[in-house]
Amino acid sequence: MMFKAVALLGLCSPAAAQFPQIAGYFPRSDATAFLEKDLIQKDLEDLIGDETCVSFDLADDFYNNGDGQYFKTIPTYRDSESDSYNEYTKYYGKDDFVDIWAKNAINKRKTRFTRGNADFEAAFPTNTTGAGDCVGFEEVLKKGLSYTGTVAELLQLGQKAYDAALGGCSLQADNCTDVVEAWDGAVGIYVGSLEGTDGTNDPGGSYGKAPYALADKRCRNFKNCGPTRAGETKDITASINTKILALFAAGSHAAWNGDHILLAKYIRLISNKIAVPLIQGTFRYYYRLSDDEFGPNTFSNLDKEVGEGGAFIFGLLPKLWACSTRAVKKAEAQSKVGGGVAGVSAVNFQDIKLAFECNYRCLGITCAEVGSLYDGDANIKPGAEACDDTDNGSENTCSKPKKNRKQACKLFTGKPGVKNRDKLRF
Repeated sequence: MMFKAVALLGLCSPAAAQFPQIAGYFPRSDATAFLEKDLIQKDLEDLIGDETCVSFDLADDFYNNGDGQYFKTIPTYRDSESDSYNEYTKYYGKDDFVDIWAKNAINKRKTRFTRGNADFEAAFPTNTTGAGDCVGFEEVLKKGLSYTGTVAELLQLGQKAYDAALGGCSLQADNCTDVVEAWDGAVGIYVGSLEGTDGTNDPGGSYGKAPYALADKRCRNFKNCGPTRAGETKDITASINTKILALFAAGSHAAWNGDHILLAKYIRLISNKIAVPLIQGTFRYYYRLSDDEFGPNTFSNLDKEVGEGGAFIFGLLPKLWACSTRAVKKAEAQSKVGGGVAGVSAVNFQDIKLAFECNYRCLGITCAEVGSLYDGDANIKPGAEACDDTDNGSENTCSKPKKNRKQACKLFTGKPGVKNRDKLRF
């Protein structure tokens, strides 16, 4: 009887029958055009995938004249800005920050943002004849687009849904499809077509190219995949993906009803949770660039790891700045790509770790959601254990940090870049 009820409520609904699932999410519209944007990302990665400068030089034509021109339009919706996307434009000082990051990586130059600049040429010096190793440039380009560009796009598609609902559009009331099409598009961008309808990677299979795939990758490094938060195989979905898709599903009903107030809340909540795999990626690579595991002067200086760390934190610095200008200064000092610490001397990983952990409550995430870094080992990496949510004050929105934790976080909290960002509204 229970199975029949579920079938009547969801599996046999007209929308479910008409449009394929997106990692288990039931769209109410055809999201194919958004889902398949990940194929452009795949084409780019295939083009530059051998990490040579000869191949990397092909990215210029693809980005400026080929299908890669799509990346230059991100976000495709600019009529207004969601609160979450607005943090990026305020921090970087540009509404085309994704394009600026990408084209300067391609041209091996320095970005010119208001904050959070990267000097790609200084970080990854190469033989300009093209006969060198361009893995650093490759990482900042492909991961900057895949994991931050897509976030910018989906947040603004959520805003497009909000604006349409605010204007009175409702599929329930008047068969207006604008809200649900934008919302389903955001889900399509987050998951991508390469994940298939069920969103799982068969054992030994390949991941997709969108943020959904990143979450599935990083949960293996932190051993918090799946409902038991212990799985490590590719066919187990990240627990944070389940939360994010559940929020998208709830937002779908708000979109159907045309409830703009709820949509605004879901956009913020989804934006919060999307930070988790980016933080995991940031921790993984800046840990390798530190001396924390093996002692003095054992840090990595590999271009690949400097590039990956820089690409992950690119999507996080605006959120951290919005919560605390003190914290972001600490993180920036250690994570700067080119002209900074990373790849030159040992990164102070604990500064980066505390900068984020001390602001988890403001960021709307928990210590448990991020987890402890194992990175393939049986035991937690030294100095990379998860914080305790009760001590950290991130257990729930009413929690406060314990006295010892508050003292440890003294230099990493306060002075939010966005007024009231550290309040309960987010």
